[in-house]
Amino acid sequence: MPCTEKVKVKTPSGRELELVPVKVWQLNPRGRKGVKVGLFQDPESGRYFRTKVPENYPLCS
Repeated sequence: MPCTEKVKVKTPSGRELELVPVKVWQLNPRGRKGVKVGLFQDPESGRYFRTKVPENYPLCS
């Protein structure tokens, strides 16, 4: 199911924007608490970047 909620993130160019992630997945390192990571696209440059999203954000692709 596609992602629909906006998340406030800092882009690689340094601006803070509210963007909808392309994909969100869970990273679970062995022996530690997992984090959710989102894939975003920078509207200025078109480049993709990853950053942490809030724990209550649903997994989506």
